[in-house]
Amino acid sequence: MHLGVIPDGNRRYAENNGLSHREAYEKAVEVIKDIGKKLRDDYRDDIDEVTFYLLSEDNLDRDDRELQNLYELFNEYTEEVASHYSRNGFSVNWATTRPEPLPDKLREKLESLETRFDEGEKTINLLISYSGKEDILNAAENISQNGKDFNREDFTGELQIDSDIDYVMRTGDNPTRECLSGFPIWNASYAEYHHIPKHFPDVEKGDVEQALQHFQKLRRKKGE
Repeated sequence: MHLGVIPDGNRRYAENNGLSHREAYEKAVEVIKDIGKKLRDDYRDDIDEVTFYLLSEDNLDRDDRELQNLYELFNEYTEEVASHYSRNGFSVNWATTRPEPLPDKLREKLESLETRFDEGEKTINLLISYSGKEDILNAAENISQNGKDFNREDFTGELQIDSDIDYVMRTGDNPTRECLSGFPIWNASYAEYHHIPKHFPDVEKGDVEQALQHFQKLRRKKGE
């Protein structure tokens, strides 16, 4: 099973709790690690890939100060997250459709993580400076330039993520908002969707357990 996570609500969590955005994002890192522990302890044989949507291309339009904070946090904590998941059998994949705006130091760090943590049988995808639409456009352009056939296999192989996403969990205080926000739309075309009505830093292991149990109960037909 491939699990996707859209961790929404970090800034609103900060505002509601009188914290800085950085403090909220640091709490979010702990939630990402807690999800890894949950997958290790209770879903070791069920989850073989997990994708975290950490920074979209649209997010690059935020003010410079906030982006600088995010870049510093990624520099500081992505290795910790990668090491945590690596110990639980995950290789690291940095998925990006627009790496150029990221600081050189951060790009070098993310490329290094892919090289250093590449022996796991499972995969954790870190979507940083990513857009699902741009991923599709880039894949089409690569196929055209390389003279490949426009079939599903070749097309999927050109995407930043080359497997189907089965289940997407989104957080946030608006449970009626079912928006992928630029998530890998090709890969998630048949994904089931679940909303956890909490800001991401508020998410607990019990919320993840409830969400995963919900998925296991679903009948998935993929159009059949």
